[in-house]
Amino acid sequence: MKRTAIASLLALASCLPAVSQAADGKIQFEGSISDATCLINGNAPGENNVTYVNLGSGIPLSKFTAVNKGSDYAEFALNLSGPQCANGKKVSIAFDPNGNGNIDQSTGNLVLIGSSAADGVQIEVSNNYKGTGTDGDVDNKAKIQLGQAESAPQQATIAGNTAQLFYRARYIQTKATVKAGAGVSYIRYILAYQ
Repeated sequence: MKRTAIASLLALASCLPAVSQAADGKIQFEGSISDATCLINGNAPGENNVTYVNLGSGIPLSKFTAVNKGSDYAEFALNLSGPQCANGKKVSIAFDPNGNGNIDQSTGNLVLIGSSAADGVQIEVSNNYKGTGTDGDVDNKAKIQLGQAESAPQQATIAGNTAQLFYRARYIQTKATVKAGAGVSYIRYILAYQ
């Protein structure tokens, strides 16, 4: 009886049309698995969690006198907290690990976006960590080369269900001539817990 059933299935399968194996596209799945989930500046992680950094308005063109001259730095922090923010875990950040069209790969800065964007300037992001001076814990003010993995990213240890990551940003001149306009851009990030 089993042989008859198998023979019948094979005969039926030979009558079915062949399935085409061409690909019409790709679906990419992304995410992360973590046992720590901190609130960021009081908000749940996700696409709608936006940290606004005011780099200044009405910055005079006279601030930009040569390539690599910049505006004053604006400091900002990512304040991590919440009951799921597990004590003893180390947290660091990966800026735009999936690639963002807002990054100038040659400078590692953010390009300005929008129809009325200023020209000749970009946004430079740097670490702004103030070390304790003990156990090799030193200041880290290094520019972050966006679009590349940091060799030694800033890292904070969660204690009391909180941690802070400190940064600063400014407009940086990238061309001989700067033209006035809006100075808007953004970058996505992912927190990594160890």
